[in-house]
Order: sequence, then C-alpha cells, then structure tokens
Amino acid sequence: MKKIIFFGPPGAGKGTQAKIISNYLNISHLSTGDILRKKLLDNDDLAKQLQSIMSSGNLVSDDILNSIVSSRLKNETEKGFILDGYPRTMAQAEFLNNFFLDTATSLDYILDIQINFEILKNRIIKRSSEEGREDDNINVIETRYNEYLNSTQKVSNFYKGNYSSIFYEIDGSHQIQEITYKIKDILKKSWKSAKFSHIFPWLITWLSCIHPHSFFLDLIMARISGVNIPTNKKVNIALTYIFGIGNKIALDICNNASIDISKRVSELNEEEVNKIRDLIDKDYSVEGDLRRKISLDIKRLNDLGCYRGLRHRKKLPVRGQRTHTNARTRKGKAVAIAGKKKVTKG
Repeated sequence: MKKIIFFGPPGAGKGTQAKIISNYLNISHLSTGDILRKKLLDNDDLAKQLQSIMSSGNLVSDDILNSIVSSRLKNETEKGFILDGYPRTMAQAEFLNNFFLDTATSLDYILDIQINFEILKNRIIKRSSEEGREDDNINVIETRYNEYLNSTQKVSNFYKGNYSSIFYEIDGSHQIQEITYKIKDILKKSWKSAKFSHIFPWLITWLSCIHPHSFFLDLIMARISGVNIPTNKKVNIALTYIFGIGNKIALDICNNASIDISKRVSELNEEEVNKIRDLIDKDYSVEGDLRRKISLDIKRLNDLGCYRGLRHRKKLPVRGQRTHTNARTRKGKAVAIAGKKKVTKG
C-alpha cells in the first residue's frame, strides 16, 4: 500500500487533498492538526497546554508530535498512510527517518502543494467564517506562515534534495478538483517511471539483446506521460504522439535534454528517457492535464455567455472561420435534407 507525505503552508489545501486521496486509495489519513484538535476536547493538562500553543499560532513541540505520530504509524505501516502536517521540523524529519529504518518502511510519494501568500490568506479567512475554527485569524495566519518558512520549508527542501525521484511540486492555487486530478495523475504515472530498471537491470539488457522491439521493453522504456510512444521512430517525431506536444515543443525537449534528434526511441537509454519525462512533467501541460484545462476553459466561456462561448455552445468554429461551407470538423458530417434544392444562378 502507498505511503505518502503532504507538504505545504497552512491553508494550502493539503488536508483537503489528503482526505480525498485517502478515500481514493483506501488508506489512513493521519493529520496532526485533526489529532491535536481532537485532543483539545480532553480536560487534561496536555489539552490546556495545546490550547494555549495553538491559539497563539505557535507550533506544538517535537516531542509531543513525535510520540503521537509514532504511536499511530505503528499500526499503519503495512496498510499504507498519508501524513499531513508532519514532519514540520528537521528534528521531526530525522525522527521519522529513524522510525522508517526501524520498521523497514519506505515512502512512495512526497507531494508539496505550493501557493501564493495572498491567495492563502484569503482562503484561510473564508475557511474561518465557514468552519468557525479559532486558530484561523490574521495574526495566527501570519505567525504560522512565518513558522512554515523558517522550519517546514527547510524540511521540504531536504526531502526534495534527498528523495527527488518521488518528490512532486503541485500548484495549489487551482480549484480543488484540478489539484486532485493532478495528484491522481502522479499516482497513476509512478509505476511506469522506469523504476523497473532499478529492480531488474538484467531484464532490460536481456530484452534489448534478444528482441530490441519487445512489448515489455516498449512498456519500460517508451511510456511517457501515460502514452506508449512508438519505438521505431525518431525521438522528435515520436514525442508528437503525446497530446499537447507538436514539432516545435518536441525539438525544444530534445535540445533541453541534450538528445540527438537523429536517434530513434529504441536507442535511448534509461537516463535519457527520464530526462524527457522530467522535462515534460516540469515544463509542459500534456494529455489529461491539458484536456482538463481546455475543457474548463470552454466551460468558463460557456458560463460567461460571451461570443466565443456561444460559438462553442452551437458547435461552430470560434475564430472567425467561414461556416457557409467547410467547418465540417466542428459541425460534423453533412446530412442531406430531403426536398432542399440548390439555388442556381441564372
């Protein structure tokens, strides 16, 4: 089962996404915020201490959080889990790494949701009015955001440097549904990221010698952005089989990845394929992401009721093309109408 850590400033939406993904994968969602807020309902000294710390916007001490999280994780390592809001300091990160070493547990994904502070502030103020959370106010927001910059962002950078192969940055300024789609795409793509080559390097070598165009080799070496690109074509041509990549972008990718465009896909090594994947994931919106963006843009124009939106509704060309003839791509196949006569010029 999957083991995932969510990073991001308070209010970035990591809690919301963690809940959605935990239901999607059917694994436990361990939110330190929810655990601590539940603890506040107890009438003991620790609850009073936590109340004082959280209402002032300060972060709970490492010792308290470490003991809470480790006790929960012991029961979840085999089933899978999502950690939300932990680790937040380097001390917590070291404790977590030691815990994983002791229990022979390895992480599968580290997701960092990033967002502009002004958007963040407005989002938290709205959440405060809707949910009535006492720890959501302007002073607390600024204190927690500064704490994040001083502590948690260092932890995020540490994981980014040491776990780059499973570390993903996500733009948190979009709608909840768009962010969820992006995360699900990352989860679906993971198995095809050429990790077979780390587990079975001999398999790739053997397949390359026995059958250069083996189905399994294609699956391992030529699956990019969820698309099986043809292995017998040149790299810049094969990349255009991915929705959202044309000749210009394909050439740019080859140049940025320092790949000779005269090479065929079957001649690429693992490092070159990974370079292409990383460049596409980092710099370009393709396949599912691009299709969703186009769909949302068309929906927005429809909702606005502007000229382009009306043209989309009527399934007509949007950019001024003639429609008396042609325009069959949008209008569909022509259907003969019985009794309609063509006007002849005298």
